[in-house]
Amino acid sequence: MRKSALIVVLISISSVSLAQRQERVLTLDECITIALNNNLDIKQARNNELIAKSNNLQSLMELLPSLNASANYDYFFGTTFDQNAARQVTATTNSSNPNVSANWTLFNGLSTINTRRQRSFEYESAQNLFDDTKLTTEANILLFYLNAVTSQENIKVAEQRVELLTAQLDREEKRESVGVGNLESVYNFRSQLANEQLTLVNSQNQYRRDLLALLQAMQLDPTASQYSVESFSADSTSLLKEEDPFSNVLNQALSYSPALRSAELSQRAARYQLKAARGGRMPQITFLGVWGSNFSSNGARNPDRDPGESGNENFEPDATFWEQMGYNQFEYMNFRINIPIFNRWQVNNNVQVAKLTYANAELSKQQAELTTTNLVQNVYLDLINAQATYRSAYENLESLGQSFDFMQKRFDTGNADFYTYLESLNNKNRAEVQLTNAKYSIVLRKKVLELYRGLTASSANPATSAGG
Repeated sequence: MRKSALIVVLISISSVSLAQRQERVLTLDECITIALNNNLDIKQARNNELIAKSNNLQSLMELLPSLNASANYDYFFGTTFDQNAARQVTATTNSSNPNVSANWTLFNGLSTINTRRQRSFEYESAQNLFDDTKLTTEANILLFYLNAVTSQENIKVAEQRVELLTAQLDREEKRESVGVGNLESVYNFRSQLANEQLTLVNSQNQYRRDLLALLQAMQLDPTASQYSVESFSADSTSLLKEEDPFSNVLNQALSYSPALRSAELSQRAARYQLKAARGGRMPQITFLGVWGSNFSSNGARNPDRDPGESGNENFEPDATFWEQMGYNQFEYMNFRINIPIFNRWQVNNNVQVAKLTYANAELSKQQAELTTTNLVQNVYLDLINAQATYRSAYENLESLGQSFDFMQKRFDTGNADFYTYLESLNNKNRAEVQLTNAKYSIVLRKKVLELYRGLTASSANPATSAGG
């Protein structure tokens, strides 16, 4: 018995500890931080930025000459002319030609320089696109978070309504039981309470949906813990603070917009891509320099010895590999100009593709500007409307609250019927819901405008690597 009781106590303690450990209240800043570190679009944008950075570095390296070393060891069977021995031989010949070579493009119509500029702008564009992806993620988290907070506040309103009607029903049941009330009022309150309990359940379900959308946006496992969101308060002064003129807000958003900046940089990159493609029509001048030596199993001539009257006295048939490396050293330089005449239309095709790429980049820039403008217009208009709704709902709630208090007293004294009382209660609750929705709608629009105007720094700067 003692052992069983101890096991039950331990299980209970463990269950309580587990429940406490799994309970997690999420703040807005915490949600944004988690989302910035988990979001797959951000990780992909970061990888694309690293790719652009690598391409940018490679375009810089293309301005330098290439340096290569090579070595070979050949076997030749039969008759061949051995240049080291300066004679024709019929034997198995072993040979080697190690060398170091440098190749440098001196001029190619400035294609390399223009490609370098193209890659530089592409890298800056990728950086801004990464920032825009983070900004979009923050804006989405704001929306999901405030939806969840709004739903949570609506639950409180529904709970207060259920609590009020429950108390009224209890009062009517007691009055009816002692003969001073009437059964009709009891039935009316029971029916209305059932409706309000259904409304409460629907509000709870909506909160769960909004919370799930928030957790999915953060890419958290909803089953890993019991999550909830932290509410926050906002005073009427800050909510109703007059916004800057729309033209100022829009100009700030356009000057800050990472998406628009990325599109502008992509357009510049496309312009230099076109210049680089046109460079393919120009002559190309290259330089080649080689330093190397030769070896042959048939021997070699020693340049430091006098060839004598026979001309062969400096020939050493048994010269070793390293001796021949010294005898046969050479340096070679070559300058070449290549003038394109016909190359199967490749250059013309590259130029045509680059022209269309530049045209698309211009359209993308216009689209980015239009998207930013439309977004700011919608958010700004919604903010002004939400502030107007909040003022009206605030004043309306004050008057409806006083009206309901008066009506409740009249109903309690039997001077008002149930339907008049219920209408007054419904009007008061609708005003409460409108006020709550308007309040969080203002908060959302203000924060979104701050984001898109660059007035709010990112809550996190995830150092996501190429591997995530």
